[in-house]
Amino acid sequence: MSMKLRGSAAGLMVVALLMSSCLLAVAQDDDPGLAKFNEGVAFYEAGQLAEANTAFLAALETRPDDAIVLCWLGSVAVRMNQPDDAVNYLTRAIEKDPTYEVSYNNLGNAYLAKNDLAKAEELYLKAAEVAPEYFDAWYNLANLYVRGGKFDKAFNTYNTALALNPGDFEAHVVFGHALRKVGDTAKAIREFEAARGIRADPGVLTILGTLYTKEGDLTMAIQAYEAALQIDANIVEAHIGLGLALYSTKDYTAAVEHWRSAADLDATSFAARYNLGLAYAAMQDHANAAEAYAEALKLKGDDANCLNNLGSALFEQDKAAEAVEYFRRAIAAKPDLELAYVNLALALQRAGQKGEALTQWQAAVTQFPGSAATHRGLANAHYDATDYDAALPEYVKALAINDNDLEAHNNAGLIYMRQNNLTEAVVHFRAALKISPDYVYALNNLGVALEKQGNAESALKYYQKALEVRPDYGPARKNIERLQKQMGGAG
Repeated sequence: MSMKLRGSAAGLMVVALLMSSCLLAVAQDDDPGLAKFNEGVAFYEAGQLAEANTAFLAALETRPDDAIVLCWLGSVAVRMNQPDDAVNYLTRAIEKDPTYEVSYNNLGNAYLAKNDLAKAEELYLKAAEVAPEYFDAWYNLANLYVRGGKFDKAFNTYNTALALNPGDFEAHVVFGHALRKVGDTAKAIREFEAARGIRADPGVLTILGTLYTKEGDLTMAIQAYEAALQIDANIVEAHIGLGLALYSTKDYTAAVEHWRSAADLDATSFAARYNLGLAYAAMQDHANAAEAYAEALKLKGDDANCLNNLGSALFEQDKAAEAVEYFRRAIAAKPDLELAYVNLALALQRAGQKGEALTQWQAAVTQFPGSAATHRGLANAHYDATDYDAALPEYVKALAINDNDLEAHNNAGLIYMRQNNLTEAVVHFRAALKISPDYVYALNNLGVALEKQGNAESALKYYQKALEVRPDYGPARKNIERLQKQMGGAG
C-alpha cells in the first residue's frame, strides 16, 4: 500500500561569472596615482568594493587615459551591480587599448547584468578572438549559452574552455549541471567525477550519489554519498539520498539510520520522515511507520501519499476504523489517487461497514473504470455478499483489463462452478495455475471441477499437488481421502 520514495536532490551550485582581474599598473617616476591604484587593488582583493572604487577614482584623476585603471573601475562597478557605470568605464578602457581581452570579457559581464545576451555574446567572442587561449571568455560564453537555452553551443564551448584549463573545478561543475538539466546523466557524471578528482567537495559527491542512483548504479551511489558524509556528516541531502539507495538494496535498517539522521538534522524535512515511514513499513514495523508518517504530516498535512500510507500502517495494526479517516483525507487531497479509494473500501470492509464498503467500491469503479483492481474489489464485495450474479461480470471486466489477475481467475472459476459451467470453471482455474503453478486454492478447485466432470484420476493428482504445496491444507486432504475411498469402493 506504500507509495513512491521521496528524495531531496542536492541544491544547484550558484554559477559565478569569471570577472577577470585587470593588469597591474606600470610604475612610473613621479606617479602620484600609483599608491592610490595599489590601494584599490588591495581593497578589491579584500572584497571592500566601495573603498576600491574610491581609490581607483583617485588614481584615474592622475591617469585619465589609463586603460588598466578604467578596466579596474569597470570591474568594481560590475561587482557592485552598477552595470551602466561598468559599461561606461569598460568601453573607455577598450577605446584606450583595443587589444586588452580582459576589458572585453568584463564588459560582456556588464551587458549580461543588463540582460543583453546578444551584446554579451559579441563581447565574449571578441575577447576570445583577441586572445584565443583566454579561458575566462570561453567559460562565460558557455554559461551565457546555457542561460539562453542554447545547450549544443554551450557544451561545445565548455569543452573548448576545459581543453584550455582542464583543472578548473567550477567549470566541470557547471558543465555537469548543464548536462544534468538536459537529462544527459552519463555525461553529467563524467563532469562531476572530473570535478571530484580536482577537489573532494561534499556537494559534488552528493550530486554524484543522486546521479548514480538515477542510473541504477546503487553501489557507486552509496560510495559517493558515504564519501560526502565522511567530509561533512551534517549534509541532510546526502543522508536522504543514501537512505534511498540503501532502501533500494533492501537494507532497510541502514536506510532507517540515515533517514533518522536527516530528520534529526532538519526539523523541517518532510522527505526524511516520509521515507522513514516507508522503511519501517518494509520492515513490518507498522507502529513506528505510523509514527513517522504522523510526524511527516505535521509538516505537510495535505500530502495524499502520506495520508494514504498512514492509513495503511493503521490498517496493518487492525485499526481499520482509524485508517478510514486517513484514506478519506487522502482522497480529499488527491481525488485521482486510486490506491486511496481501494484502501478505503478495504478498511470499511474490515471495520464491518460492508454496505459502505460496497458503495466505496462502486465509487472506485466509476472513478477508475480502466482499473482491474477496482473491478476485482467490487467483484469481491459482491462475492462476499453471496451476490454471485453481480460478482461475475466484474471479474470478467477485471480480467479483460489484466488477464494475469490470479484472484480474479480463481474466484470467477468458483462462480462458474456454482453455475455448473464446469468448462469455464476449468479454463479459469488453469489460467490461475499458469500464473502461479503452486497456488494451492486453484489446485484444489481445479481438482473439484475435474471430479465433477467425471475425471477422478486427474482430480486426485491436483488434490495431491495441493497437499504437497501445503501439507496442512485441510480441504485437499479431505478430498483425497474421500476420492480414494470412492475409487476404492468402485474398484
